[in-house]
Amino acid sequence: MEEFQHHELDEIRRSAIDASRRTRSLLADPDLVARYSNPPENTAFHLEYAYHLLGDVRGKQVLDLGCGAGEHALLLATKGAYVIGLDISPELVAIARRRFELNQLPGEFRVSSVYQTDLPDQSIDVVFCMAVLHHLDLTLARREVLRVLKPGGVIILREPVRDSALYAFARNLIPFRRHISSERERPLRKDEIDGFADGLNCDAKRRFKLPFVPLVHLAAPRWLHAAIRLDRWMLRRFPALSHWATVEVRRLRLEASPVETAPGGHET
Repeated sequence: MEEFQHHELDEIRRSAIDASRRTRSLLADPDLVARYSNPPENTAFHLEYAYHLLGDVRGKQVLDLGCGAGEHALLLATKGAYVIGLDISPELVAIARRRFELNQLPGEFRVSSVYQTDLPDQSIDVVFCMAVLHHLDLTLARREVLRVLKPGGVIILREPVRDSALYAFARNLIPFRRHISSERERPLRKDEIDGFADGLNCDAKRRFKLPFVPLVHLAAPRWLHAAIRLDRWMLRRFPALSHWATVEVRRLRLEASPVETAPGGHET
């Protein structure tokens, strides 16, 4: 195995535990496939919005960055994309490969660091990045993502965010955690995401999940959908509340270089 950074070794250990706990069927759920095939722009659900921003990916090379066990990769493949799934965990990648075999979907999976993917330069049409960047060194991840992305290519990212210092302080007082945390994992600030997006065209962005939504999820799960819809109304009606939101989704586009024209009107 190639040399990994210290925090990546920690992530490998965490992911091995995650993989050992996965017991759900690997067969595609038709209802789930239908839900994410063409979600509306005004959806109240952040993951649906990320899939809305994808648009038509038929025949495109889509890199599922931090693919885990391949849940998103499967949905991307059912939308007609050729998926390259990349994750640092051998155990999770093995599950993803098995998932594609059982569902007879084309695609490939690699055990690799995000910082050194070994993919060809400018080979990827779309980088699909769901809650991965907050585990990473953003400078190193940005460098590799921009290397493999084609001019005109797109990055879809969804990340946990914390811009409110007061909320971050209050949240740290609550010992509850829904998953095994990795060493580097932390919510991102707006300036960190802006730094990752520097030089790229952000043509779509929305925030979701005011702090009351996860509290409802914990205390009264049957009211969760109502809370999510209220969250959508509040953020539309009072945009300043986005400072307190906890999830951000963006679409970033790497602009194609302008075509140079030689004297006489010939392209170079």
